[in-house]
Amino acid sequence: MRTPHLSRAASALSATLVAIPALAGGPPGEPVAPVGTAPAAGTITEPELFGHISFLASDLMRGRDTASPEIKIASEYLATRLLMFGAEPSGDVEDGEPTYFAHFPLEFTTPELEGTELTLSFEHDGVVREVSGKVAEDFLLVPRSIAAGEIEAPVVFAGFGRTGEGDEPNDFDAVDVEDRIVIVLDGASGADEPEEGRGRRGSTGGSFSKLQAARDRGALALLVVHPFGEEADRPYAESNPFALRMFGRRSMTLGSSPDSSTPLLFVEDALRDAIDEAAGLSEAPSEPRELEGARARFAFAANVERIDDRNVIGIFPGADEDLRDEVIIFSAHYDHVGVVGDEIHNGSDDNASGTSALLEIAQAFGEGPRPRRSVAFLWVSGEEKGLLGSRWWSEHMTLPEGYEVVADINMDMVSRNDPDRVSITPSPDHPDYSTIIPAAVEALEAEGMQPDYDADQFYARTDSYNFARMGIPIVFFFSGLHDDYHRPGDDVEKADVGKAARIARSAYRLGWALGQQDDRPSKIESGDPEPDAEDDADPDQGD
Repeated sequence: MRTPHLSRAASALSATLVAIPALAGGPPGEPVAPVGTAPAAGTITEPELFGHISFLASDLMRGRDTASPEIKIASEYLATRLLMFGAEPSGDVEDGEPTYFAHFPLEFTTPELEGTELTLSFEHDGVVREVSGKVAEDFLLVPRSIAAGEIEAPVVFAGFGRTGEGDEPNDFDAVDVEDRIVIVLDGASGADEPEEGRGRRGSTGGSFSKLQAARDRGALALLVVHPFGEEADRPYAESNPFALRMFGRRSMTLGSSPDSSTPLLFVEDALRDAIDEAAGLSEAPSEPRELEGARARFAFAANVERIDDRNVIGIFPGADEDLRDEVIIFSAHYDHVGVVGDEIHNGSDDNASGTSALLEIAQAFGEGPRPRRSVAFLWVSGEEKGLLGSRWWSEHMTLPEGYEVVADINMDMVSRNDPDRVSITPSPDHPDYSTIIPAAVEALEAEGMQPDYDADQFYARTDSYNFARMGIPIVFFFSGLHDDYHRPGDDVEKADVGKAARIARSAYRLGWALGQQDDRPSKIESGDPEPDAEDDADPDQGD
């Protein structure tokens, strides 16, 4: 095993934890395991889980805000546990030694109204026209996760920005949006209005899925306009006053990442009409098309401060030399929202619960036998600021040379609501449905839990999405929202630790099965038969 490198604080913390019998882990197990068992599920216990959650969600940790001193303490805690469990470090190399920490750059941005402008030029009917506008007057900008500076590029029109869900076409496949500034219509096409709050006229909700689709295809910015000839119920600035309040306040983005920030602009009707007059878009009001000669320049004025944060990662190498380079990742975010006003938001459920569940699963793999494939544990920061840590790590994987991730098992908020039900995504109707999901269902049922396919709406809102967009099969375990979500009341006293332990054991069973089976996880295309659980490792056998 490679020699791990910890800070002095972590070394001291390790010595303290070893002295606590209730929290101390055992020696790493031998790398031998019979196929079709879950040999160490019984090591995942409620008292240890409660201990982890209690520490991470204590007032001492002040809500574990991204890049805060407290999140660094939490990272030392996690790294120390990995060392005790026998996991090999798989992060950055410092002083010639591997560490459990994978650092990533952040930028704190304070947006400014003055100097934030949009200018577009169009050639239509042989005439070149230029239109321009200022933020807060002519367009609304959500300044979170945007890098300061200027963007100048050609402009294309992508109709309603449909993303190909269900039977609808994909408007982003009809035009080349890479390295373009893209104009889309607000809301949904046709007579059917989308559900409340997600794309109705004058709202901003449904546009974020369009932004995601555009960004994934390399778009530089997305401009949302109301359909031509329609008037909004109210200006965008009134429907989302929070966006304007963000000017003058710091927000956070990834640093040194070319596509970590894609501006989303909501164009008010007056500027929309000026664009239409210059470009003639209403002549084919929803038809995606190239706009020959059209260009736009968007300037975002802001003060920028740069700092690092870090993810935590350790790995248990697999027992089979032929499969060892295939890695099953367990992931969870360990940051929360910190102190808001004068109130600490402890984040017990979100996500001390998932963070602690991963610790228990890591201990199970450390104390028990090893599966054929390698198993890694990744705790990411920056989730609450836009999935930043997982985005960085998925693009800069810190794994042993030649190793690749073949599955991600993500846990976020697993200790509240109905004790016997757990939400999972992707569902059988989702395009990223894979062989992981039937195995996950079987693993949950082994713990007497009922899986619900009601979490697809959160698919792009959790860290597993950053693995999925790399083509890696994923599953996300989630116990649902509640009244204490992102509020000071999310405390350990309200945690259903028994439920969290059952979900953790289910995830361990799943990881064991995926680590043992002959075939790596893969997508199930529409019309393909479901895999037969008897043909592969069974997560329900042999605690």
